[in-house]
Amino acid sequence: MDIWHILAKPILTGLIIFGVGWLSMTVRKRRVARTEAAAPAPVEDRSQAVLRQAQQFDAERDALAARGQDALAKARAAVDSWQELAQLRPGRFQSELQAASARFDELSRSARTA
Repeated sequence: MDIWHILAKPILTGLIIFGVGWLSMTVRKRRVARTEAAAPAPVEDRSQAVLRQAQQFDAERDALAARGQDALAKARAAVDSWQELAQLRPGRFQSELQAASARFDELSRSARTA
């Protein structure tokens, strides 16, 4: 009988410690999930939305120009978006604005000669 106590006591103690730890982790995970669900969604910065839009206009402009279609409207929209970004973030996006302006000028010249 003594040997059973010697063997069972550490096993039962380990099981109890494991059970309490598992229960604590489960409760903590549920609390964190509830807190995250109740938290307001992060608000996107205006410059992030405009940057994504400017990059999309650039890609659409290049795709239209590659197919030989009129890409002047997309080029103008890209220049406008890069200008807005340059105003939102002074000192940044200057090279992108210059590149978009140069591409717009190139497309407008080719549209006039065609």
